[in-house]
Amino acid sequence: MDTEARRSFATRKGGYLLLVFAAASLLLPRMAAAQGLTGALIGTVKDDQGGVLPGAAVRVNSPALIGGPATRTTNEKGQLRFPALPPGPYVLDIELQGFTTYHEEGIGVGAGATIERTAVLKLAGVAESVVVEGAGSRIDARDPGFGTRFGPEDLKAIPTRRASMFDSIRAAPGVSPTSPSSGTATTVSAFGSGTNENQFLIDGTNFTCPCNGIARSEPGVDFIQEIQVQSVGASAEFGNVQGAVINVVTRQGGERFLYDAS
Repeated sequence: MDTEARRSFATRKGGYLLLVFAAASLLLPRMAAAQGLTGALIGTVKDDQGGVLPGAAVRVNSPALIGGPATRTTNEKGQLRFPALPPGPYVLDIELQGFTTYHEEGIGVGAGATIERTAVLKLAGVAESVVVEGAGSRIDARDPGFGTRFGPEDLKAIPTRRASMFDSIRAAPGVSPTSPSSGTATTVSAFGSGTNENQFLIDGTNFTCPCNGIARSEPGVDFIQEIQVQSVGASAEFGNVQGAVINVVTRQGGERFLYDAS
């Protein structure tokens, strides 16, 4: 092959590589978003007669949403869907002209969990707004899996040593310590799974050791807002996880100055 031919081949090869890199740059963000450790919020908006309400403005807000509130509009079947939400507590607001406003707080979205709501809007004039109070069940039974949620009230009320987040994790149904008598071993098994088959998250970020599957960090108990344990039935985005997916939601900052000592 002469010099000119080699130059032509190198030029074509470089062009092919540029095309490959360009395609990868477009695909990788989508792949990363699809594989993100997120949860979902779905539901249906209806009137008090049971009819679906398309075109309703739906807004969710949470300290976990870095870019601010997320908004959607219900489709022709009155359905709403937020397929990729960072784990954390959420506020749901639904508005439609001629109907009351729906407001619900304290919706805990966990990693790998799908939370479902059916919102009923009444005709305007009957009531100014509908406010749903009170947290939902600590056990999410919508999917064939088994998820448990420990909120701030649970963490405060459950008598533990308050030495580790694992004191609460061990209280989740189906989760048991592998060394019950040890004060230092933190490995757990979910429904008989191996200790290296669990996945640990902090605010949705994976901090599981790739070598042996244990948690590489343990937030102090006083820094924890919520603990979510998906014992069985984790989403396919978690790969071949056979144990539990454990997400620790840390407390958010505020404008009030508080102090504590121990």
